[in-house]
Amino acid sequence: MNAMKRYAHIALPLPLNSLFTYRIPDSLADATQPGVRALIQFGKRNLTGYVIALAAETDLEPSLIKNIEDILDEIPAFSAEILELAQWISDYYLCPLGEVLKAMLPAGIKLESERQFRIAPDFDPRLIADWKAGSSRQLEIIDALRQNGQMNFKQLEKALGSKSLSYALRQLMNQKIIETSEEMLAPKVKPKFEKHVRFREAWQNRDAVSSEIDRLRSKYPGRAAILEWLKEKENPVPMRLALKQTGSTSETLKKVVQGGYIEIFDKEVFRDYYQNVPEPPPKLVLNADQKRVLEILSDTLRINEFKAFLLHGVTGSGKTQVYIDALKMALSRGKGAIVLVPEISLTPQTVRRFQSNFPGQVAVLHSRMSPGERYDSWRRLRSGQFKIAVGARSAIFAPIENIGLIVVDEEHEASYKQFETNPLYHARDVAVMRGKLNQAAVILGSATPSSESYHNALNGKYTYLHLPNRIDDIPMPEVKLVDMMREHRVYGFERSKIFSNLLKKKIQEKLELKEQIILLQNRRGYASYLKCKECGYVEECKHCSITLTYHKKHTHLRCHYCGYTKRAPDKCPQCAGLNIQYKGVGTQQVEEELHALFPEARVIRMDLDTTRGKLAHDRIITSFGNGKYDILLGTQMVAKGLDFHRVTLVGVISADTGLLLPDFRAGERTFQLLTQVAGRAGRKERKGEVIIQTHSPGNQCLLFAQKHDFIGYYQSEEKPRKELSYPPFGKLANILFKGPDEAVLIQHATRMAKSIAAYSDKLLLLGPAPSPLFKIENQFRWQIIIKSPRTIDPSGKLLRDAIRAALKADKSPGTQPNLKITVDIDPMSMF
Repeated sequence: MNAMKRYAHIALPLPLNSLFTYRIPDSLADATQPGVRALIQFGKRNLTGYVIALAAETDLEPSLIKNIEDILDEIPAFSAEILELAQWISDYYLCPLGEVLKAMLPAGIKLESERQFRIAPDFDPRLIADWKAGSSRQLEIIDALRQNGQMNFKQLEKALGSKSLSYALRQLMNQKIIETSEEMLAPKVKPKFEKHVRFREAWQNRDAVSSEIDRLRSKYPGRAAILEWLKEKENPVPMRLALKQTGSTSETLKKVVQGGYIEIFDKEVFRDYYQNVPEPPPKLVLNADQKRVLEILSDTLRINEFKAFLLHGVTGSGKTQVYIDALKMALSRGKGAIVLVPEISLTPQTVRRFQSNFPGQVAVLHSRMSPGERYDSWRRLRSGQFKIAVGARSAIFAPIENIGLIVVDEEHEASYKQFETNPLYHARDVAVMRGKLNQAAVILGSATPSSESYHNALNGKYTYLHLPNRIDDIPMPEVKLVDMMREHRVYGFERSKIFSNLLKKKIQEKLELKEQIILLQNRRGYASYLKCKECGYVEECKHCSITLTYHKKHTHLRCHYCGYTKRAPDKCPQCAGLNIQYKGVGTQQVEEELHALFPEARVIRMDLDTTRGKLAHDRIITSFGNGKYDILLGTQMVAKGLDFHRVTLVGVISADTGLLLPDFRAGERTFQLLTQVAGRAGRKERKGEVIIQTHSPGNQCLLFAQKHDFIGYYQSEEKPRKELSYPPFGKLANILFKGPDEAVLIQHATRMAKSIAAYSDKLLLLGPAPSPLFKIENQFRWQIIIKSPRTIDPSGKLLRDAIRAALKADKSPGTQPNLKITVDIDPMSMF
């Protein structure tokens, strides 16, 4: 088929915006097609590239064109639809196509070579003591290589605690002190095989096996036990299970094999993160609102038409059951589906609900899974064995054919936006585009829709669906605001500096009634920072422009950005004063005070520090759901995806944690978080109560959250955002400059800002200016914020074209290898 197509245009997983042309050898002509992965040589390296298109001719000089070395897929890793989606992401988010495609694949399956560094064989180590030409960094590199023999770039970075090694390495190579080589790396993940046992063909008759067991039992009881156990099994079983269940040794099993009764063979096994068999789902009766919404959805699903819906349903209104019934409609028409759930909400409780409704059809994809587990889920979806992908952000790239429905639950969640690593896509917006490419229905669900989605619904871009009431008409919880400034003025701090009188009283009341409580404090650790009362000194991270958080369990200070830790000081490092204060309240401190105030209460804490282990999150939720604990305390984890019928009280320790951040979305995020956590209170016959403690009782986002009034909050935000051209009334981009030399950052950021301003006077530029997080991991950070009013640039094309032109004109990546420029289109954070 590809006989006339002699060349392949290939995208590489590198920050390069070009496609590269390679010759297709005759031996690979039939295997080379768009969407397959190809092993190619790029410079001195071997890389996995992605075939985008084939061509019969090229304008390039034939002698410069290299051959493809191998084709790695029998079936294309990317369908035509996925390639089209990847191209859209590349164009919209200004990210190289190869980096987009790399992000779409499960980690660990690429083949590539890696550069290794070592001391040159003809360099005399005895000269180092007298060597004066090198910098201290060069000497550190030499010392590390002498100790370890051979290291790659990442190993050197880790050993020396620095990301600024490129210049020093080049200097050492130029002086022939060190040398490099490229070595192929094996894929990190591959199919898993496990040894299984089964009866040989001659022993398929169970009566004959029974007779043989009787003959062996007296003389060889171990062998008989193995055969007896296997006789009851219809299918091959894992060898390890046969040994465990029969209490046999490997030697005994070997004798059974030698006797000709059974055989051992390798069988592929699929790795499953959850490894559970879901119970049958309960039979639920839809209410009138749910039926009305499903009727509208069914009209679109029936005719295979693209349409995006905003499903605005209050907490507890039954949105998940609407998703499930819509999924059933899609599957009944032979379609596949994707369900996106925020990582923080992707609890086993949530997964089990989908698996129980669609047994044997759901594959899960999320970051807590091992690379092998994600790889197996991806392959089962690509093969068509599973029809539904349930997962976090990256599940939007699931290799499902013939998609009929995409669901984005809690569509307002900022975690749907990729941070730091390219492509910086928003999974919600990619979901809408993928739905459009597949002529599929897209449901964006939330109790607190994002301003952008609600604006799109008002303008008719999305169809608005509303679930205004909770299931069984359960009333919304009563919300009370407590003014902590007044609380401290009236009562002081002798009773408690964390809990108001009202919250303490309500906790005691619920404990006596044997009801459960959820407490939210969206800050982990014990205290936000340590401060010397005598001189005002505050401990900061030596690598980042951020204070160190105190963790009492290990009595250390920790940076939550780079991981740097140090022992908490007994006296002030600056003035040697002994009056050290713990400022700010973290979950550990709240837990400590709970035990002091309510010694009889059973408290469990859920934050990043207590959920690091596999399934730790599930164990906490299951234990609390089973009534083993009275109080669940945690960060925003406790606000998402949880449904506990015995919870009647929700307390927010401090609503101000995220309210005063220098970000125009700070109020919106606080409103969403408070509304979501308030929704955990009250189910069925138990009325819920919510107590929110704050130092800003007059803040409008708190007042609207108190009334569960999303529309009122949106309307209050309309005017200031429209005046300032912030989303949803303007398009936004953030260009971030990172590097070890601040002067270089300022120089290049200033030049790029002038280039963008010269491109169009309709764009509004803020900066260049230091980022609010001015330094992370010894990298300085400067940024340019660009706004483009929707009235003149509704799609953001002008904004993207201006940035694209400025990047093309900028030569800094070549001249300044330590400078990194990141473009974030539609950023969710100004940090």
